[in-house]
Amino acid sequence: MNSLFWKALVVLGLSATAASAQPSLSADEIAKIKKEVTAAVHHYYRLFSERNMKALPEEVFHVPLVYLSPEGASVDATPQEVTARTEANLKRILESGWDRSEFPSPNVCVLNTGAAIASGKFYRYKKDGSVLSENAVTYIFGKTAKGWRIVSYGGHGLDRVVPCQD
Repeated sequence: MNSLFWKALVVLGLSATAASAQPSLSADEIAKIKKEVTAAVHHYYRLFSERNMKALPEEVFHVPLVYLSPEGASVDATPQEVTARTEANLKRILESGWDRSEFPSPNVCVLNTGAAIASGKFYRYKKDGSVLSENAVTYIFGKTAKGWRIVSYGGHGLDRVVPCQD
């Protein structure tokens, strides 16, 4: 049994080493991924502003989706749970006078060819065009067979925007 334990430990260690040895990306690869992830962020904000919550689990979010709140992590394990969360958020902000949201300049940090972070300030606007609120959020994106999807996200203070150096 002791021998089996050590063999398993060696295999796990080698697997972790191989996974951490990611090849460097070229500037063109990074630019392409940043463009794709930025487009995915804008697609999400367009669908949300159109109040199309049913499209979000199919076109924007990876299911299961991990929401990171001040209370901790919670998981929406089904498309119906994702839709319920987004519909509840929509109801809450509509009651505050919200009309639309924009994330004009997401800071995209490419981690590898299948993962990226988008962080920055987004704005909620009233119908008259005035700013209702300025907020900050960070999204963790994963590349799937259907394109870039938000795997996890969490709101935070404006001073917590995640920077990235290329």
